[in-house]
Amino acid sequence: MLTEKQKEKLKANWGAKADAMECKAEARIYDPLSPWCCYIYAMNPSNEDEIATITKGFGIEVGEWTMKELEAMFNAEGEKPVVDTEFRPRLASDIYKRMTEGNL
Repeated sequence: MLTEKQKEKLKANWGAKADAMECKAEARIYDPLSPWCCYIYAMNPSNEDEIATITKGFGIEVGEWTMKELEAMFNAEGEKPVVDTEFRPRLASDIYKRMTEGNL
């Protein structure tokens, strides 16, 4: 789902940078049939399955998921989430701010 280059950048974000959301989200995963999307902004270097995300669905949530959970998701038609190939890395705190303001 993620490239090795994205994983390396996400691992570098883990820790204090991720806790403060002062790092770039490197990937956007979304469901083409709904408004659900997930921005991944950090990955645990000791456990690549653990990721920090900003998720927009029924509400906006900042938290940790696992890649396995993300990869196991599917929508009402049985389709898996899609990696947004047009997404360009953006500051996680800016994404969160824009989401809470309704601008994203």
